[in-house]
Amino acid sequence: MAKVEQSQGLRRFSGIMAFIIVSASLWLIIKLSDTYTVTIPFAIHYVDIPASQLIQDNGQEVSATVTTSGFNLLNYYFAKKQNRKIELSLKDIKYKKVEANNYSFSSRHIVEKIAEFLYLSTSDVIFNDDIQYFTMSRLASKKVKIVPKTNITFGKQFNFYGEPIASPDSVTIYGSVEDVNNTKEVYTRVITRKNVNQNIETKAKIDLNERLKSDIDEIEVSINVEKYTEAEMVVPVTVPDEMKMHLYPNKVNVRYIVAMKDYAIINSLSFMALVDTTDMFFKDALPVNLVLYPNNTQIIGINPKEVEYIIVQQ
Repeated sequence: MAKVEQSQGLRRFSGIMAFIIVSASLWLIIKLSDTYTVTIPFAIHYVDIPASQLIQDNGQEVSATVTTSGFNLLNYYFAKKQNRKIELSLKDIKYKKVEANNYSFSSRHIVEKIAEFLYLSTSDVIFNDDIQYFTMSRLASKKVKIVPKTNITFGKQFNFYGEPIASPDSVTIYGSVEDVNNTKEVYTRVITRKNVNQNIETKAKIDLNERLKSDIDEIEVSINVEKYTEAEMVVPVTVPDEMKMHLYPNKVNVRYIVAMKDYAIINSLSFMALVDTTDMFFKDALPVNLVLYPNNTQIIGINPKEVEYIIVQQ
């Protein structure tokens, strides 16, 4: 008997709660269907600002009076504060210089954006000022070199042939005097490739400090790749002009790495080995330095690294 009474009590409670929920929902729908006239603030965020210009107060607040249903107002009140903003592209609006660094444009553009944000007609939005003003000043600028940044692994025997080439190779940057003066060069975002065995032609974004702007944001990058081989050349050891001596041996073997395409153009005249006589009176053997070698080679070693000598009397 107690279980039956408990069951009936639960059903009565559930019925009451359902009634309350339905009533509250109907009340909320009726309220949201009503028309309201409210004044609400928006932040203006300018975009597509010319690279040579800066808007310091990019986020100024304006207020507009809107007449709409509660449903449409939910789009505003449910948005986070930082998202209660409208973006105005300086490419799309007609603005004009008033004086010095002050500019103006028709508030019609703001009305259109607010109406778009709230899904309204522009006739439902009232903006008190017909003209909107903003301040935009010219930035410091200079031209700097662009350096491609890479993370490349190569196939066996392949490697860079020269430095990566940026096109264009420089960019005009804009910013505060301090930021511009402290910037000597700018880099691209990292170009990553694996097991490379041929030339690379690609595009890369310029990776700028967030306080800087540039007149371009993407460049072409050419990376030349060649197959390399190890080679060896016998090179005579040269004695300084003011010295008279015999060297034993008087030649050294120079081991180097060279691109296959350049292999045939390298000869003994491409190198110059010079004996170092700085400490000749304290040593039985003198070191040999390679003072000349082709830019397109990578030196692996010299053998022998030292040579014995006999001074010849004048």
